[in-house]
Amino acid sequence: MAATMQQRMIAVGVALLLAALPLSTHAFSTPSVAFARQIAPTTALSAGFGGGDKSADSSKKKKKKEAKLKPKQQWDRYIDFKKDTKVRVAVKPTAAEEWLEVGRVKSKNNQYTAIAVARQRAIIAEHAKRLYPMKVSAKIQVEWAYFDDDKDDWAVVDKAVLTSDDVPAGVEKLIGFEGRPDPGTGFYCIYDDGRLRQDGRGEKA
Repeated sequence: MAATMQQRMIAVGVALLLAALPLSTHAFSTPSVAFARQIAPTTALSAGFGGGDKSADSSKKKKKKEAKLKPKQQWDRYIDFKKDTKVRVAVKPTAAEEWLEVGRVKSKNNQYTAIAVARQRAIIAEHAKRLYPMKVSAKIQVEWAYFDDDKDDWAVVDKAVLTSDDVPAGVEKLIGFEGRPDPGTGFYCIYDDGRLRQDGRGEKA
């Protein structure tokens, strides 16, 4: 009788233990799921603010790249401005004092002299390397300038002038450049009866 009573008590204890196990598992799993749901929106918002804002800022900072100008095309445009004033242009290594004359620029109605120098600075610098190979090279930083007749001196041009609101769209069509003749490469050379002309293409000095 005592043994039977003991077996019943053991059976009841096991049943109670088994009944309690699911409740225990559910009690631990529920908070975990709730916590995951709480932190998920926070993570998504962080990614949205971080990634979205940075990409927007970077796109605003991107500047439109200048189209590369062709020497021959700008020379043709220079000639087209027959009634406009030709202005001498030069470069100077930043560590030097002497200005090296490279050629001349023109602009429609004489309105964009500084812009003509800045926008065509690459063409001007490249021609300077041909004319003055011992003084100008790709490794040497140079400055650009045009000759101001009113001040009788060279006026330095900063490329920042191209960021001005005064620069019209397609300004490269309103300016031109003619370099000094370089017999060594044939650039800007015009021959008349076998003799090199020094007065430029189609105009007198």
